Amino acid sequence: MAAVVLGWNPATAFGAGPGRADYAMAAATVDRTGLFGIRWRVGRGQQMARGTDVWLFAQGRHGRGLLGHGVVAAAPQPGAALPARLGLLAGVVFDLLLPPGDALPAEVLQESVPDLNWNAVRSTGTVVPPAAEGQLRAAWTSYLRSRPVPEDWLGAVDPTIPLPGSLPQDTLREVAVNRCEHDPDGVQRCVAFHGTSCAACGLSMEQMYGPAGASFIQVHHIVPPSAISPDYVLDPVADLVPMCPNCHAMAHRGSPDAYTPAEVRRMLASAAGPRPVRTSIPGTIPSPEQLNAQEDAARLRDTSLPPRDTQ
Repeated sequence: MAAVVLGWNPATAFGAGPGRADYAMAAATVDRTGLFGIRWRVGRGQQMARGTDVWLFAQGRHGRGLLGHGVVAAAPQPGAALPARLGLLAGVVFDLLLPPGDALPAEVLQESVPDLNWNAVRSTGTVVPPAAEGQLRAAWTSYLRSRPVPEDWLGAVDPTIPLPGSLPQDTLREVAVNRCEHDPDGVQRCVAFHGTSCAACGLSMEQMYGPAGASFIQVHHIVPPSAISPDYVLDPVADLVPMCPNCHAMAHRGSPDAYTPAEVRRMLASAAGPRPVRTSIPGTIPSPEQLNAQEDAARLRDTSLPPRDTQ
């Protein structure tokens, strides 16, 4: 089984079995940590292998619609707190839970995912027909992208990270990431102090890509692993610097420690072959800010140039 929908009535406690929780608390936990785990009662004949996609569907007079996404972390099995005749308990880990009044409406689901009977979703789990899986992912992803992305969402820091539920579980894998480089608050403080131009090559994403690149930049954690102790506390201004994705990837090729911005700048300065010319898009007139960004980029590449007169 690739996917299952779990029905839940917001008028009741969150969950469908022993160990029920408060939904607001569960959603807050996902916002804070990225995950929330719970045991969910399913039917005795329900086959939910580990890794099965789980969708949370709100029911009842409080509003019907898709509220969240998760994955089966533990296949259904008997539980001490639940008689076997009443069903089995599956371990579910949710990676996204929307506010109760912000669900993807059932009316939209009935139109965009017609191969699933949304009026017959059970709390113990309803299998998503194979033909409906792609429809469901497309509707969910489109809905999430139509909403403002919360500033503390990991995808706001790195848009290459897929939205929860946008891809099948068998296309994903868990990877270790540097929490300091993906901490929304740390990134925000770093950019507020250093700006959005790459500390290595000077590239401004907005100058290169226009409005779509406005305010976007990755950050690089410059503290070497050997200097990080158990009581280390991140200083977003001193320990993080803005870097474009290209320079950031090159910096992490350094071993055993990542390259510093100065080392990446030396690579750029000594590289053979013609350097790409960073100009405005043909047919446009560069703004004063874009011209200043170009000057700053050239100055970072060639430290012999005099500082820009800001008077």
